[in-house]
Amino acid sequence: MNSAKDWFQCAKKEGFAIGAFNIDSLDIFKAVMVAAQNKKSPVMLEFSPGEVKYFGLRNVVDMVVNAREEYKIPILLNLDHGRPIELCMEAIEQPGFDNIHFDGSDSEFEENVKETKKVVEAAHKKGLLVEGEIDKVSGSSEKHDEDVNVEQLKDSYTKPEKAFKFVQSTGVDILAPVFGNIHGTFPTQPNLDIGLLTRIAQAVPETFLSLHGGSGIPASQVKEAINLGKIVKVNVNTELRVAYRDALSEELGETPNEYKVYEIADDVILAVASVVEGKIDIFGSAGKA
Repeated sequence: MNSAKDWFQCAKKEGFAIGAFNIDSLDIFKAVMVAAQNKKSPVMLEFSPGEVKYFGLRNVVDMVVNAREEYKIPILLNLDHGRPIELCMEAIEQPGFDNIHFDGSDSEFEENVKETKKVVEAAHKKGLLVEGEIDKVSGSSEKHDEDVNVEQLKDSYTKPEKAFKFVQSTGVDILAPVFGNIHGTFPTQPNLDIGLLTRIAQAVPETFLSLHGGSGIPASQVKEAINLGKIVKVNVNTELRVAYRDALSEELGETPNEYKVYEIADDVILAVASVVEGKIDIFGSAGKA
């Protein structure tokens, strides 16, 4: 199997999901690679617009292309929450991407459909998959101190009939529904509405489903989303950032006179890799490479 479509079809059939891990530093990149190699797992590396700006689009592609050769495991590349549409088009024209997530959830439904369809048409010509988003996934990829207003969150839940209309109108390959998931971690994490997810899956049976906001969700609920809701891709960002910061702070405290960054980085990378390995186990993708 080489393509993202092949891997997602396999995941759907065999009941596992591929972890899509955001990369916002070279240390996190190395941590994800080490973990995936240790677990013999396929993995998706994804970059948000901010992360693309930090690395540079061509550097992102070169880094991933080199990693595919070095680590000898299946590595998929995704533009995460792609916006504006021009960035999506630039990524489509840059060889190396497998998946483009166009996030039009801030727009009205019809405008979202119109723009998503443009991305789909361009991406499909290059053999790439497109992920679409109807309803905005709330929160941000940070550690939050406040609780979630669950009733307010429910207003953004994706309706199955709306999902069907969006998929039929755009031709997206992957849909990112909202069913209790939220970006970031919170003192009390909302429960996933697995019943709603199951109805969405039934409404769009030929479309792959992704779970955004994969940090902080209890393992049992993630497994339910994969087994019952047919989720094939789980996005994880916040838990990696938290592990990175915590480990880095500890290292700096323990070695105040160490100025060689690569000496400090080793334990930090291992701390993040441990989180990634745990997620891979939950997602069921270990040994699938």
